[in-house]
Amino acid sequence: MGEGLMVDDFLQQVHTIVEPFLSDLGFAVEKVDSDVDEDGPKGSVVYYRGQDCKIQIYHSSREGEINAMIAPLDAPNEYGLYDRSGKWYYFNDFTEMPDLPLEELVRKLREERTNFDTTPKRLEWLKRERIARYFDSAHAAIIADGES
Repeated sequence: MGEGLMVDDFLQQVHTIVEPFLSDLGFAVEKVDSDVDEDGPKGSVVYYRGQDCKIQIYHSSREGEINAMIAPLDAPNEYGLYDRSGKWYYFNDFTEMPDLPLEELVRKLREERTNFDTTPKRLEWLKRERIARYFDSAHAAIIADGES
């Protein structure tokens, strides 16, 4: 009962928290999979389709991870952690990360830890700090890759 309820809660929270933002960017739900086999635990994912690319928001029960990925339109709707096509990318894959000293990285991670207390907080952080922050660079890279 608990696992199914958590999956349903995750999917509902994605629709409530992330979907309005994605809708403003021109994305619509393409597919929902609440029964991703993770070799025991079940994961869930929502795929969104835009005019020229796709986005997925996933929850891995096995890894305890909530994340988002972007891909060209021809990418299969394949759960990001198990993507065999090689077409799904994390939003920040296309941005050079700052070369920070270890102490600074640890400090930043501690500051961000409060963003992961609850699923709604994680989704708000994902929307703001991954999708919104990196959408333009990730989108441009996906489109440029499709044109080459």
